[in-house]
Amino acid sequence: MSAVRRHLCWVSFAIFSGALALAPAWAAGEVQPLKTAVIKSSAGLCRKDTECHVDQAGTWVPSTDVAILAVSIAEQTDVDLYVDVEVSTQPKMYMCGAGGADNAAGCIFRAKYAGPRLFDYGATSGNTYLGSNVTTTNIVFPTGYGILVDKGAPVYVHLDVKNNTLIDVKVDQDAWIYYVPVK
Repeated sequence: MSAVRRHLCWVSFAIFSGALALAPAWAAGEVQPLKTAVIKSSAGLCRKDTECHVDQAGTWVPSTDVAILAVSIAEQTDVDLYVDVEVSTQPKMYMCGAGGADNAAGCIFRAKYAGPRLFDYGATSGNTYLGSNVTTTNIVFPTGYGILVDKGAPVYVHLDVKNNTLIDVKVDQDAWIYYVPVK
């Protein structure tokens, strides 16, 4: 074997060994199981051209102390809705940050989304919409960080919906919470 080829073998071995040393924790079997809670929430039947506000539209109560690592909210509306969603331990919506930035304990996630606009052609019945909104909004906290929630502390989904359609619509919203127990 030539000296050049031997040198290339050692360089390849060194690169491979270095890559193994820098491999993520999961490669070493140190993955911690991630748990999921799905909070089902509903604003109920929202009449056409009205606003529907529901505090505590959905609730999840962890059975152990947890660290929330991520939240996902699917935005799905094919009608003219405006939806404001808040996930927090606050008993009512819009309390996060009320009275100053220091009042944000338990404020986990907030998202707003709107469906396509109603195409107005002078009709008094029927619906024609321009476009669609089927997306997902996520928040993932940096490695090593999470929002801590004590055992027994309720986590709420609050909903504020504006129905700008010509029909009554039942509005349901799921929030997916990804967490790990804290010891």
